Amino acid sequence: MSRIRLFALITLLPAAVACSSSGSSSGSYPTKVTDTLGHVFDVACSNGPCVLTPEDPTLKPLACDSVASGDTFVLLWSRILTIHVLILSADAIELNAGEPGHPVACASDADCTPWNASFGTTNYQYTCSNGICQDTAVSLTAEDVITLCQADIRWPTTCPYIATEPFASRLVEVAATCGATTTAICSVPADCWQLTPAADGGGQPAPVTPADGGAQSAPVDSSVDLGL
Repeated sequence: MSRIRLFALITLLPAAVACSSSGSSSGSYPTKVTDTLGHVFDVACSNGPCVLTPEDPTLKPLACDSVASGDTFVLLWSRILTIHVLILSADAIELNAGEPGHPVACASDADCTPWNASFGTTNYQYTCSNGICQDTAVSLTAEDVITLCQADIRWPTTCPYIATEPFASRLVEVAATCGATTTAICSVPADCWQLTPAADGGGQPAPVTPADGGAQSAPVDSSVDLGL
């Protein structure tokens, strides 16, 4: 897979950020979410993005594309309800699909349905499927696949991230299954978290730790909603 095609995959994704006036929820949001590695985050939703604070004090948000402070865990609405590292500042919100992100884990629909919300023309209706919160009526994007392919990768502690293993190899796999256009129909690589349970009843991949080394990530636009 060429570097050019991989770069195109993560730079041609369209932006679709909801404004505060266009977002509405079915009720009050939960105060906690859990990622696919078992980390619990406290949730604070106000007039901006839902900001997440990990209960593990050693877990830090790390946006390796950032040259300034403002790295924050937030919640993103998409086909896959996602915990993502976002760069927040007083002047801008920078969302990069190449930054760390994990699906929200669940044990039942009760963990997902409180996050049902409408942003713009999209009405998110989440259920628990294969251990993660999904809206099966929403199209699967390359960003969702990138999130699924990070589900078993530990949150990074050093930069760079996008060029470290196993994330770098997963991105190559995503490029192969999604192509380099915004209209491609994506499929999930076999070694990533799947949308549905395996036919043989097998479990998900064991957590892995990314190694250090590689180059910095390129900026990426997003096709997910922040719930602003």
